[in-house]
Amino acid sequence: MHPAPAARLDAPPPTYAAPLSPAHLGLVRATFHILAADRDRLTEMFYARALVLDPHIQRPQLVSNMVTQRLQFMLVLTEVIQQLDDPAQLAQTVASLARRHGIYGASDPRFRTARAALAWAVDRILETERNSAIQVAWTAALDLVQALLSGGIPTNRPAER
Repeated sequence: MHPAPAARLDAPPPTYAAPLSPAHLGLVRATFHILAADRDRLTEMFYARALVLDPHIQRPQLVSNMVTQRLQFMLVLTEVIQQLDDPAQLAQTVASLARRHGIYGASDPRFRTARAALAWAVDRILETERNSAIQVAWTAALDLVQALLSGGIPTNRPAER
């Protein structure tokens, strides 16, 4: 009997928020140290890929202050990784993230773009092989966050100017 193929990191997320297994959590946290050590490359790759996938997400603030944007990105990513084993806190953090980005016009398709861009950058920095344990663990973590983001998008955004 062959095991089912693992999902690709850039595959669409499931519609539910499944908790991470202890093994997945351990792999994500262990490899996150590698990503954090290479944070400038990670954020550069993430934003470059996100803009390739959706050129309309580029905001003037993003372009004019990339240093601050990179710092904020890593702070949020670190917070999310730290909370992966605390579903209640993670849900609050992700809902807050969705609200903040909703003000800028972000929506579920844009969150999927961000997920795909992050998955792509993680794969390249960690040099993961298709269906490796590390890739499967990161897929599970990104699925969880994406599912929470999809449920946390505000419906009452200010009108765009």
